[in-house]
Amino acid sequence: MIAKMKKFYLFFTGDPSDFLREAQRKGIVEVTKLPDTFGFENIPVPLDNLKEMSHKLEFLKNILKKVEGKIFSGKIVITRKEEEKLIKEFPLDDIYEKFFKIYREVERRKKILEKLEVIKKELLLIKGLNIIPADLFSMKNFSFCLFALPKKYKAPDSIDGFRVEVIGENLFLIIFPLEKQKEIIKRIEEMKGALINIRKWNRLPYEILKKVEKIEEKNISELEKTEELQKEITSFKYRILVFYDYINSISHYIEAKANTGMSKFVQCISGWIKQQDIPQMELLIQRYLPTGYIHISDPDVKDDVPISFDNRPFIQPFEVVTDLYGKPVYTNIDPTPHLSIFFILSFAFCLTDAAYGFILIALSLIFMKKFRYIPAAIKFFRLLFYSGIATLFFGAITGGWFGDILARLPSSSSAVKILNKLVILNPLEGGNKTFIFLGWALILGYIQIVWGLYLNLLNSLRQYGVKRSGEPFILLIIQVIVAGLIIAFVSSNRKFIPPLSLLLSLSFLSLMILKGLTQKGFMRIFWAFYGAYNVIAGNLLGDVLSYSRLFGLGLTTAILALVVNEMVFMAKGIPFAGYIIAVLLFIFGHLANLGINLLGGYVHTSRLQYLEFFTKFFEGGGRPFSPLKESRQYTYLKLE
Repeated sequence: MIAKMKKFYLFFTGDPSDFLREAQRKGIVEVTKLPDTFGFENIPVPLDNLKEMSHKLEFLKNILKKVEGKIFSGKIVITRKEEEKLIKEFPLDDIYEKFFKIYREVERRKKILEKLEVIKKELLLIKGLNIIPADLFSMKNFSFCLFALPKKYKAPDSIDGFRVEVIGENLFLIIFPLEKQKEIIKRIEEMKGALINIRKWNRLPYEILKKVEKIEEKNISELEKTEELQKEITSFKYRILVFYDYINSISHYIEAKANTGMSKFVQCISGWIKQQDIPQMELLIQRYLPTGYIHISDPDVKDDVPISFDNRPFIQPFEVVTDLYGKPVYTNIDPTPHLSIFFILSFAFCLTDAAYGFILIALSLIFMKKFRYIPAAIKFFRLLFYSGIATLFFGAITGGWFGDILARLPSSSSAVKILNKLVILNPLEGGNKTFIFLGWALILGYIQIVWGLYLNLLNSLRQYGVKRSGEPFILLIIQVIVAGLIIAFVSSNRKFIPPLSLLLSLSFLSLMILKGLTQKGFMRIFWAFYGAYNVIAGNLLGDVLSYSRLFGLGLTTAILALVVNEMVFMAKGIPFAGYIIAVLLFIFGHLANLGINLLGGYVHTSRLQYLEFFTKFFEGGGRPFSPLKESRQYTYLKLE
């Protein structure tokens, strides 16, 4: 459910620092800017020093990332006392200066090596030149060209009577009078040659190359030493990250303090708080602002009310699904509790294998333990844990244990007998059972759509009252009557069909009238018929039939598992290595099948919630509740 939010204005005298710090530790209030009409001025807060510290920590974090080759993704478990001691003793300026110097030295050495690499590339090309390049440039009345030819072209012995010297592989030198320069260059271009530019080296290229290589070796050695020094930053890793969270927390605190209004006689803080947290707020005021007065009121219609969910522990994991779609507006219904059972049933439908459900349960427990200090990860893996339980149950009643493994094991086995007794419907047995399996999927979809229409009616009654809830009521009635007609037709109770048909016709007529009344002129007729068509094509057909994807994904999982088993039993017959290959095929084949259908099941189940269920009643656009709280990106506060 959506937590009840209250708007507050806290008036006080004195320094609010201690109050804000404690409120930040509790994480119960969202501080907002005061309305301009109140006439308060904002408290000036110096930020230069904080920005400088933040910049230094970002720099140190980037160095850590370069050294370790990855971003730290875990949590540092720490107590409040340990955190305060570390922050007090942390020499940020000294550490920054040390590693900034090392960083500059590393970058300097890298730039030198880059320049040496360019020089080496040039010298390697002309290392066979036995003439000092500076002498070539100093010739009077003569010029030269160094050029390269494609491998498929044979170099001529001379060009226009001037000898061509071979300098290296596909590299050639020609010396000629200055007045012949244009003709020689033209001839080289006709041979698809590429002119090579060189510098005025004053020594032989191979001699310079040796010197450059020595300088390069020295720089590489110095760079390696400097990079080793840079790796010492890992010893400060946890302290840097703890301090980083601390600085971020201070930033949030200062932003909140900057929103404090100040006048000549009184100060004011405004914001939002959950109704259930008001007693904690009042205790903080008594302790830190004893002369303060708090005014609490309900949100106004025009207020941008922040949204926070207040669900029971069992429901909280399903908030992951809702959050991916977006927060509802404050006056709407929280869809999380309502989608929970439908989500895990739809997910189980997609996998339809008890063994896969068991694996999913085991993996979820392992990852919940591994990421126990990351609340978002815990939520997600708890969602998969519940889905795994549903999959285990659904697989058991459809006979799915690694596909058709039960049919391949001895029927006399007591375990096989017990598991077979649990089977209610095995869609792989063929006949009408496959169509019954499809019927299960459609019935599940139909029930969820009816529930969505019920929530739509409930929300309409709550916001607009009975007089303006006619359309949601009729939509729900139509959906229920159609189910009654189907049941009457299937059960051969023909006496119920005429009255239900009449009631359905009246419902459609009422819907068309209501739709028509919302428009003017000729458009009334169009929207009246379009409203009826939309119900038939949407709620009654399109949305319900969309749940057939559960049937398709469930059969896909089962059939792929069957194929893996077939390959496994075929591999057993291979001489010598048959059983080893069979075991590997079984393990990796079923894991691959689980992985593919786990992704498909999650995506398609979520899609059904968003497009078929949410569209019946959900109104998005809510703003998440952002309370003033401590930054815990890298740290997890452990109780003393």
